[in-house]
Amino acid sequence: MNDMHRLLPRLLHRITASVIGCATLLTAVPATHGAPPEGFTRSGVAGDWQEIVGIVPVGDGRFVAWERAGQVWMLGPDLAMSMEPMIDLREEVGAWRDHGLLGLALDPAFLDNGRLYLMYVVDRHHLLNFGTPQYDPNADEYFAATIGRITRYEATEASERSTIDPKTRRVLVGGSITDGLPILHQSHAVGSLVFGTDGTLIASMGDSASYGGVDTGGQVDGGWIDQALADGIITPDQDLGAFRAQYIDTLCGKLLRLDPESGFGVPSNPWFDPKSPRSPRSRVWSLGLRNPFRISLIPGTGSTNPADGDPGSFAYGDVGAGSYEEIGVIDAPALNNGWPLYQGHDIDAGFWMSDRMHPTAANPLSGDECPVGFRFRDLLMHDTPDDQRPGNPCDPAWRFPISWNGPTFKNEVTGFTGEGYLDFGFSTGETIDFTVDCPADGLRSFRVRFANGGGKPRPIAVDVDGEMLTTLDIPSTGDWSNWRSVEFSANLTAGPHQITLRTIIPTGPNIDRLDAPDLPFTPLVDPPSFSHHRPVLDIRHGFAGTRSATFEGVDPTTTDIQDPNSPITGAPFFGNSITGGVLQTDPRWPSAWHGLFFADYIHRWIRVLRFDDDGRPVSVEMFDQSAGEIVGMTADPASGDLIAIRWSSMPIRYTPPANPCPADLSGDGIVNGGDIGLLLAAWGTPQGDLDGDGTTGGADLGLILAAWGPCPG
Repeated sequence: MNDMHRLLPRLLHRITASVIGCATLLTAVPATHGAPPEGFTRSGVAGDWQEIVGIVPVGDGRFVAWERAGQVWMLGPDLAMSMEPMIDLREEVGAWRDHGLLGLALDPAFLDNGRLYLMYVVDRHHLLNFGTPQYDPNADEYFAATIGRITRYEATEASERSTIDPKTRRVLVGGSITDGLPILHQSHAVGSLVFGTDGTLIASMGDSASYGGVDTGGQVDGGWIDQALADGIITPDQDLGAFRAQYIDTLCGKLLRLDPESGFGVPSNPWFDPKSPRSPRSRVWSLGLRNPFRISLIPGTGSTNPADGDPGSFAYGDVGAGSYEEIGVIDAPALNNGWPLYQGHDIDAGFWMSDRMHPTAANPLSGDECPVGFRFRDLLMHDTPDDQRPGNPCDPAWRFPISWNGPTFKNEVTGFTGEGYLDFGFSTGETIDFTVDCPADGLRSFRVRFANGGGKPRPIAVDVDGEMLTTLDIPSTGDWSNWRSVEFSANLTAGPHQITLRTIIPTGPNIDRLDAPDLPFTPLVDPPSFSHHRPVLDIRHGFAGTRSATFEGVDPTTTDIQDPNSPITGAPFFGNSITGGVLQTDPRWPSAWHGLFFADYIHRWIRVLRFDDDGRPVSVEMFDQSAGEIVGMTADPASGDLIAIRWSSMPIRYTPPANPCPADLSGDGIVNGGDIGLLLAAWGTPQGDLDGDGTTGGADLGLILAAWGPCPG
């Protein structure tokens, strides 16, 4: 496991506010192997930087920065700190291991209302004793069960929003020990805060499980489950280890969507309960995340109306356990990113085979042949192109064998559904029987789910009611844990029928189940069932391996990015602690370097994921191979610079090559009406500022008119 080496989580925070570009005190950083592309300048920002974990633009030329220990600072346009912090929460914040003040967001109307939101771990001594005679402001209690909080403060107008009034404090999450974000281990906890396009507050939260192995619940080394249960920090049904990420009745392993006024869930959330708006399920937006310390809003996405349930698309970086890092996008409600049943694109064998039962699930179709409850893996299906699949293994559309003659029942490899799979032996004539009940006469489609790691095809026959229907070519799947589907059709009368799979050579594949996709199925509501929402890329630990998500028919597959058939191209690379996320599309940047910038804390590189005109990711490329221990990035819309925050040293600025035609806002090589349109859209903000006065106005319009026509060269 690699979390032990992660002093600080990664930061993925997209900034859409504006900044005035003024003279900045810069210290040159020597160029090294793998430095930025030709024409870019990399400069260090001097100053006394103490565990700064994030910097965001205010909108008037200043920045706000925050330290893990609990201090928040106003920075000038030159990134110089104010003499005093905006607020100092070091007494309250528990800053140890991967914990501390890690998330901060400014209200979109910060300059008008001064509202600032913080997400942090509370020191246990403060949590239990503050306001009582037992409280000691100099004491702390680390390495113990506690909670995370989300609080809101207001900066005063008299201080030009540079000082926070402590009396404005409002606790949105964590007002009591039973309402907080559970802190149960030494990592995988509080992460980012960002605002959605609709003004709702999005928070990322880890699974709060052990990084030391397959944690499926109970007391583990380095954790405090027994203490948390005794305190009421979690309830017994939430004692699930990493499976908390799959359980909508806990805040762990989720993206949360909150009302920034109350901290309640938003009524358009997928599982909002109007009778209990503070409950975990009311606050959950998406699930199945391990350690999503940094997320970012992709600008230009989402609705402005919270009732639409569309806050926008969020890029995320999820830190892997022992195999893969993830870079992905959450662009809809109720998406399940798979952890701990999946790590990257692959099934995580340890968790898949654990048989951990969902603590509250009851099967509405239970009966003689159907289970009363569900394992977590029963509720998470593989990805499909149309996301259409049975929600319950007992549905008519999903059939398991009722009898067999010759094959052996096994559950030795991952990826099977139900109790296990059947392994054909080494003789012809072996059979596996299924029953289906057709509601009416007609042509029915079926899919056999199989795995064939033998390297050569293993064809089988299909019999219907004792009569041979067809033969199926069963190709190699490359590995016994790679499951695929093969289709056939049969014209059947209404009523029950027996479908038999039969070996016609002295060997056969492994058989999981029979799907009948045009027969009825009943999606599960409580508990809900899901399909795996796969990442855009998974990135291998230990060696260069980077894969994109693809399909083979209806079956999910992966393709290495160096493969010519991959939808995302590039040289493979490895990672160990992903820091993601700022979308840089500033027209002052060469269009070849527009895209989502992300980094790796351990390996110290920055890369860019590029997109085509339709928003599809198409390539990934190295930007800086020696950036340092990056814990966050932000874009300065005034200067066009990319600012990277580093844990152990000064932040750095990446300045694009000088633009010989700054009035060409669209980057199409000509100054014309399109650029006037962009300027008008940016009116009153720094984003179209051409004359350096910090705002877009009439003078900038004059510069566009003066430069009208083709750009020089």
